[in-house]
Amino acid sequence: MSDVNQMFNFLKPVLFLKFLLLVSIFINIYLKYNSDPLIMILLFTLTTIIIINNLIRNKKLKGNPKYEYISLLFSICAATLLQYLIGSLTTTFYMYSYLYDIFQLEKNILKFFISIHLLLYILVIGLDSDFSDIFHIISIAGVKIFAYLATTGMLYYQKNLEVEKEEIKQLNEKLKLANIKLQKYALEVEEMTISRERTKVAQELHDSLGHSLMALNMHLEFAKNICSTKPKKAEEVLAKSEKIAKGSINDLRKAVSLLSSELQITEFNTSLEKLISTFDLFNDIKITFNMNESIDDLSPLIKTSIYKTIQEAITNSLSHGNSTEITIKITRNSENIKLVVADNGIGCNNISKSNGLNGIEHRIKLLRGTTQYFSHNNLGFSIKVFIPI
Repeated sequence: MSDVNQMFNFLKPVLFLKFLLLVSIFINIYLKYNSDPLIMILLFTLTTIIIINNLIRNKKLKGNPKYEYISLLFSICAATLLQYLIGSLTTTFYMYSYLYDIFQLEKNILKFFISIHLLLYILVIGLDSDFSDIFHIISIAGVKIFAYLATTGMLYYQKNLEVEKEEIKQLNEKLKLANIKLQKYALEVEEMTISRERTKVAQELHDSLGHSLMALNMHLEFAKNICSTKPKKAEEVLAKSEKIAKGSINDLRKAVSLLSSELQITEFNTSLEKLISTFDLFNDIKITFNMNESIDDLSPLIKTSIYKTIQEAITNSLSHGNSTEITIKITRNSENIKLVVADNGIGCNNISKSNGLNGIEHRIKLLRGTTQYFSHNNLGFSIKVFIPI
């Protein structure tokens, strides 16, 4: 909708210029043909029809190419007739003004209309020329055609700039979407990696620790049964049980090590700045970060949870909320940390929790924290998190 409004705002001065030219044409008609009322009335009528035709084309025929093209062709032919019958500087400018309309068309139909417009312009030059002085005709015609080609060249250059600008805009949009997807995939891959590691740990516990504990239990029961009759043998069994217990402790430590091998955030500010910088190249996305006190002295688990919450919130805002502004605010006091991530996206009246939002809640609950969501149609979306410290 914003692009349509921008285009309409840009068209306003062009339409106003055409209106002024038509008013001037009315004056030229009166000055030239006031002694011939019939021709004057006919030209007044033709000019009025041109005005009505232009209004209908700009207001009613947009989106209906067939009738829009017919209307434009009529206006160009009528402008050519006015140029031939009046032949003033005003009618020349008015005929030139349709070049702007032509260059708003698609490439294929644009070539057709440019050809028609050029042929009609050359035809008028030929009809207005006095062939008794060939050198004079060539000079005047050369100047007029040069002016025409210069105007066409400038409009063609402007058209190319607009096309390139639109292509760059589309590429930026694709790049933005790709970046959002990349952030989303990074989160998913990380969660999958953690899930696989946990499965691996569970299997490791089942295979090694479970077997060791079963063997330990059997040895202890055996030692209990023979401790009174075969004390030396019982001591050997207990010594072996001790080795099994130590081996089990080592296996448990390995399992804990695998669980804690998940990526931890150590330098919070640096990591967050790096995350935000991935969106710096998009002019239409503004991410503001504000923090009253550093949290780098807190445990890596808390910093990692806050970082992942912000990462998921940004991804959610851009992929689902179509946001252009995101504000991240972290405040800290002696009791807790408060995180607020708010955007200016489309929002919603009913919040449907995705895997990402559920993941945020689960992560914060593990820290004995709370999570709140706020949203309303066209009023953005915000996440508020409290973590006790």
